[in-house]
Amino acid sequence: MSYDQDADVLYVTFERLPHQEYIYVENENGDILRLDKCMKRVVGCTIPFFSKRSMEQKISVPEVGEVPFNERTEELLTA
Repeated sequence: MSYDQDADVLYVTFERLPHQEYIYVENENGDILRLDKCMKRVVGCTIPFFSKRSMEQKISVPEVGEVPFNERTEELLTA
């Protein structure tokens, strides 16, 4: 994990796969999920307004391997 205090953004990496192709999908909370296109799993996420949101509510990040599938995500992963 790393935190950019000036931008108030938390970067979380579950798994580093430098040789893989990634897809970036924004979820309903405004978080940006980094998906491994080949394995179809979440390998990282970016959480904007982290300190503000953590004061106001509980922040949950996707579990490793859990992909929030919707029509758009499925299109991106199969393209």
